[in-house]
Amino acid sequence: MTQNKIIILRSYFDEMINQKQWDLIPKYFSRKFIGHGTPYVGMGVMTDDSSGKKVTIRAVFPGGPAAGKVMVKDEIIRVFDGERTYETFEELRESLWGQGVLGTPITIWMRRDNIEHEITLKRGLVQSFEYSYDFLESGFREFYKDWPDLKTHLVNAIESGDLVAYHAENQGTNTRYGCSALWAEFGFVHIQGGKITDWWSVEDTFSQFKQLGYSIHEPIIKNK
Repeated sequence: MTQNKIIILRSYFDEMINQKQWDLIPKYFSRKFIGHGTPYVGMGVMTDDSSGKKVTIRAVFPGGPAAGKVMVKDEIIRVFDGERTYETFEELRESLWGQGVLGTPITIWMRRDNIEHEITLKRGLVQSFEYSYDFLESGFREFYKDWPDLKTHLVNAIESGDLVAYHAENQGTNTRYGCSALWAEFGFVHIQGGKITDWWSVEDTFSQFKQLGYSIHEPIIKNK
């Protein structure tokens, strides 16, 4: 009885993540499901490169630096971040130009209604974003285009009431970079009536990015 919710979580990882059975979303997730992201320093936008030709704004998070300045469906033409300009589709899609040090500037050229706009933002703290049940299928399909063979192994889980705390390991090959990676994930899952109602998680993306070939440098901080 006490392992019931852990069994549900383990079965979810096996059937939906490892076997990619997206039609089982109604089996595992409540229609009231909310996914909870983690706070970070950046602009507060989610991009979309699924067209294979251009990078557009998919979502703008309320309260972030981009709110009121960037709109959904804006096309990113180029970005000046620090000492580098990103302007090809591959550079805009694959580079970490959005996140950085709190208060540092980033200049973006966007196309909206066939008119080019230039804005400069200062990175700020973006509070955790949330996504609903309706986002799940498209989110799964988009993410696993890049990780078609991803497998998740549930290393450990602890159940308390309706909450399950877990430690998992993800391993797969990224089709964009042609590199494999293995990284850890930790989270909490709230399960009621046999279905997942809330999910919080943090992944070791630093290790993931390094395995994919990103070069992450130590910043040089000068005293004023």
